[in-house]
Amino acid sequence: MWINKFFFILPVIVCIAVLGTAQTLPSQPIPEQDEADCLSSLEAIPDCVPEIFRSIINGQIGNVGPSCCHAFLRIDEECATQMFIFAPFFPPTLRDHCSQD
Repeated sequence: MWINKFFFILPVIVCIAVLGTAQTLPSQPIPEQDEADCLSSLEAIPDCVPEIFRSIINGQIGNVGPSCCHAFLRIDEECATQMFIFAPFFPPTLRDHCSQD
């Protein structure tokens, strides 16, 4: 039982570590909205990123607040898919939840 939880949480931890240490090299072309831009728009809202990751881990999307939802809805779908590559079902589900508020 604990092994199943470990393998479910492991990709989340890896993603947090990767997103937390990601840097754009100066020699790389900068796209219109790269992954760092996506994350920065969510980081501008206090506790937004932790709310989103808690909702992924707990499976309770209703815990994402309105200000965080508003920031998430401003992110385009491709960017959200890249941010949550470990949970491809999550961006459309969160987008639906946030659109109802």
